[in-house]
Amino acid sequence: MNGVNNYLPVAKSNEATFRGILKDLLINKKERPGGFYVPDDLETEAKIETIFEKYSQGKRNGGFTITDFTVSLELATISFADIACLSGGGATLQYSVNSGEIKYLGCLGRIMSFT
Repeated sequence: MNGVNNYLPVAKSNEATFRGILKDLLINKKERPGGFYVPDDLETEAKIETIFEKYSQGKRNGGFTITDFTVSLELATISFADIACLSGGGATLQYSVNSGEIKYLGCLGRIMSFT
């Protein structure tokens, strides 16, 4: 989960799915692996480009960072992290996407750093 992939084209072409997953992360952050990294004011309604700039570009040290978003058939994954030297962590979560309905399936991976 190191670095950020350019998921912007995928997020733009799957906007409803991307926004739905962000909303799920915000609403269910206490139940999602790595959810404590999700900020209480996570943007879900801004332009996709604005979300990408805010959560994936620039200096990311110590900040919530969306590192990847993919969609394949009826599955979507989002990877996020708090990118910080020796103290960061994050998760990759998978969702089913069926007729506009987004359902959390589980965690594909999690990272935790300990100091």
